[in-house]
Amino acid sequence: MMKNKFLILMILGIVFITSCSDDDDKDSPKDFNGIYSTTSTERVLDLRYSDAVFIGKSVDFNSADGKSATLKLQGVVPGESETVFSDVQLEENNSVYTFAAENKNDERTVALEGSIVKGKLTVDVDVKFVQSELMKTWDFSAVKMSWAPHDYPLTEVDLGFTKMKLTTGLLATMAPTMLAKELKNYLQNITFREDGNIVATYNTATATEENPEPEADWQTSPLNLAQYCVKEGVCYVFLSLDMIMRQVNMDQEGRSMGTDPILGAIEQLLTNGIPVQFEKTEGDGKGALYVYLDQVLLKQLGPLLPLVEGLIPGDTAFEATFIGKTISVPVGPILENLPGALEATTEMQVGLQFKGAE
Repeated sequence: MMKNKFLILMILGIVFITSCSDDDDKDSPKDFNGIYSTTSTERVLDLRYSDAVFIGKSVDFNSADGKSATLKLQGVVPGESETVFSDVQLEENNSVYTFAAENKNDERTVALEGSIVKGKLTVDVDVKFVQSELMKTWDFSAVKMSWAPHDYPLTEVDLGFTKMKLTTGLLATMAPTMLAKELKNYLQNITFREDGNIVATYNTATATEENPEPEADWQTSPLNLAQYCVKEGVCYVFLSLDMIMRQVNMDQEGRSMGTDPILGAIEQLLTNGIPVQFEKTEGDGKGALYVYLDQVLLKQLGPLLPLVEGLIPGDTAFEATFIGKTISVPVGPILENLPGALEATTEMQVGLQFKGAE
């Protein structure tokens, strides 16, 4: 009898010790600390913004006591290099820790919820910016361009009976009509959403030899490719290169982006945002919007010109109308002379005009 009691006590003791050991070995949020990325295989980040996939980002997770945590969103919210959520309470359920939090200021409200397990952080982000004059759908209407000085030579155009110098001022006069005609085939409208996303309605139809003028197939661009925020009257546009590459199904491996100045210019624009000037007028009740790039930004884009030149075939030309005659304008010489023209530029605007949608 005593032996049986002893065996029972031993079994209960082993079970107790084992269960205690299991508790001690159990992972806690303190063991999950680190930076989670959408490109990592060890600390995987499943990030959604406005309930849509968002790649190319990272989140820093840190828990000191296993009961609460600090989460730092890296470049997720438009215009913010880092968005910090402190003292986020963690709720445990079957070894999965869930959380929810809010970060609010005068410009926007960021709601956060998600979960974490060993090796994976899931985060859903919803952002709502305060109402601004940009927040609506705008129908594309025209292209506008100005360039001073007007007399800088870009190339020569053959008129048949003589050759004409194409200057900066003449190009600024001729190009808008031609560009607007082409753009209307591809761009219908853009929408500035309250979550900071910019979406466009664009034509996805592709011309072929059998069908050179296919019927338009208008689609809405996915979320999180382009975002924006307005600061001191300037609209800063943030492009997600990873999302854009994903959308067009391009393989980034093995592709060269060129020299260091080009990489530096691209990195600066992706990090700080593209400063886009805008002017809004009331007009017929629906309003009108003019968004444009000025000479300050266009000069900064100078290092990207070699990349553009490399992507355009040397014999590329566009047709334009001059004094009632259709002429062919070569693109190559213009690109070659652009650096000098930009250096001499004192004032320039290149932009799109929109009208308020119905």
